[in-house]
This record gives sequence, C-alpha cells and structure tokens, in this order.
Amino acid sequence: MARDANPLCLADRIGLTVEEAARVLGVSERHLRALLPEIPHARLGGRVVVPVDELRRWLSERARAGPSRVDRIVEEELQSIGRKA
Repeated sequence: MARDANPLCLADRIGLTVEEAARVLGVSERHLRALLPEIPHARLGGRVVVPVDELRRWLSERARAGPSRVDRIVEEELQSIGRKA
C-alpha cells in the first residue's frame, strides 16, 4: 500500500474508498475488506464507499464493546487449564 506524502483530511470527506479507510484505521486493505460485513458501507456501482461518520461510530462502539467472544472463550479455557493442573 503506497503512502501519500499528504495526510488524508477527513474534515472535507463524507466517504472513503476501501484503501483510504484502511489507511486511516491503520490496517491493510485486505484486512479491511475482510471486515466489510461488519463495517457500514455502500456499494456505488462497482465501488465500495465507507461513510466517515459511520466508520467513526463503528470504531467507537467496537472499542466500548469490551472483550470479544473469542477473548472470553480463551479466558475460560485458560482458567479451565489452571484448575486441572
């Protein structure tokens, strides 16, 4: 993924391409595409557009959500192993 010399200015944007959204989140474009079922987006013709405000809201909600289901399962398994020892 090529980096522009100019930082992406979100103040003037209401939507981002997949590449731009990945860049502002600090993840790879491939990883962002894997997250698309969760991330609010619109398909305009053959193009995916991620609304800036919805992306901020999604990230904020995700940050407040606490441990993920996988985290809870791992924690339960570690506790279970500790009890067996």
